Amino acid sequence: MDNELLQEIYQNAILYLPKLPAAIVVVGVGSMLIRFLKKIAGKLMQRFKLEAGIIGFVQAFITFACWVLLISIVFAVLGFPQISVAFSGSIALILVGVASNANSMIQDLLAGVFLLADPDFKVGAQVKVNNVEGTVINLDIKKTKIMDADGRIHVVSNRTFDSSVYIIDGKVRDNS
Repeated sequence: MDNELLQEIYQNAILYLPKLPAAIVVVGVGSMLIRFLKKIAGKLMQRFKLEAGIIGFVQAFITFACWVLLISIVFAVLGFPQISVAFSGSIALILVGVASNANSMIQDLLAGVFLLADPDFKVGAQVKVNNVEGTVINLDIKKTKIMDADGRIHVVSNRTFDSSVYIIDGKVRDNS
């Protein structure tokens, strides 16, 4: 019985040891690429002035998805295609879940890009959207802050502007 077990271990070692250097190279190159992608994504999102929490979430998601993909590739290199397919299926399910939950964030980001490009909609502009009226005091890619006549600050998601009729007074007030 012990002899059969040792024989099986020996056969598996002969089968998988030659593939081990390639798997190690894939892990090394893959981990460098993951760090590079995470860094590039962080710099790109900082350029759009996204909040640190959003940047951290996106970087963590990119890192997770890339590592799952890398592990899947390593299993394929080692000759375990079934495990590789299972990991790929896991990534697909996770991406579907994240995509369905990220819909509102994507709407905010796209609306924010269009608001930032609008020459009339800027800090200091008098605006009215839904039941909020006041002066734009801050505008970023995800949300807009509006100060009303009583000094209260309303934080409005940019998708609200995209899905509503809003009024820009045309007068720009200096809030400094």
